[in-house]
Amino acid sequence: MKKQLLKIVPSIILLTLFLSSCVSLKYVNDFSVSSLKSVKIFEHINYGFNQNCLDNCQYKKIIALDLNENNCDCAPNEKADSVTLLIYTTVRGYFDGLSSLSKNDLTSYKMDALTKALKEGNFGSVKIEKEQGEAYNKIFKILLKAFTEGYRKSKVETYVKEANEPIKILLAYLNFNLSENLSGKLNVQKQRIKSYYFDITKDSNLSTYEKTKAAEEYYNKISQIETKQKKLLLYSKLLTKIKNGHQKLFENIVTSNKIEGGKVLIQYASDLQDIISAFNKLKYNHGEINSKTSE
Repeated sequence: MKKQLLKIVPSIILLTLFLSSCVSLKYVNDFSVSSLKSVKIFEHINYGFNQNCLDNCQYKKIIALDLNENNCDCAPNEKADSVTLLIYTTVRGYFDGLSSLSKNDLTSYKMDALTKALKEGNFGSVKIEKEQGEAYNKIFKILLKAFTEGYRKSKVETYVKEANEPIKILLAYLNFNLSENLSGKLNVQKQRIKSYYFDITKDSNLSTYEKTKAAEEYYNKISQIETKQKKLLLYSKLLTKIKNGHQKLFENIVTSNKIEGGKVLIQYASDLQDIISAFNKLKYNHGEINSKTSE
């Protein structure tokens, strides 16, 4: 009986460790899938530096009664958008890979979008420092290694440990670029519009009806701008949650605290889904219901 028990106990221990590993990977997968969905909200913001430049240019031409359609120089803002897109694509690629690894699928991702180097410099409204350039290159190398070597679940720890610092840098930069730089430009746009319509409402040559219509136009324009800013704010919250959640994932991998790590990752995944729902609600309330961002 004792011999049989001695044979069974190691088996039970191995089974327990196996199940514990599987459960922890499930939590990692839940978090990574929620993170990937959250990152991809970027594609539903539908606004960038170039569009902001075109909006401002058009607004100035309307005031000046200028009908020349080809005198808006927004080339620097196109560069700003291209750099922002490059960083977004890299972050999305990382979480795509983590989602695949954590459910034991072969990592597979089209690397074509990441063939461009990210160098230091000014790109319109966007400035790339050495830190962002190095972080981008590190993530690129991690992705290239993972995809070419066919990483599976046994490499999750390596994948997360190597990427933790650079992916946090890219998440923080993407956040700043949109929630501060782009949203700041929208604040300037609001002030410009407010100044223009304030002058109209004080114009003694206009009738009360004309002033009322001007006030109505003003509030409509401000509402449209603030909707864009709300989208950027919600996306900022998503990126912050992902950044903090990834740090917790890294810490729990290092300490091998699977039980506590699982609880934390469940909460982060839930929080991300709540913010996605808020974003969808914002889209629905403003008539943007052609696509589902939760898919």
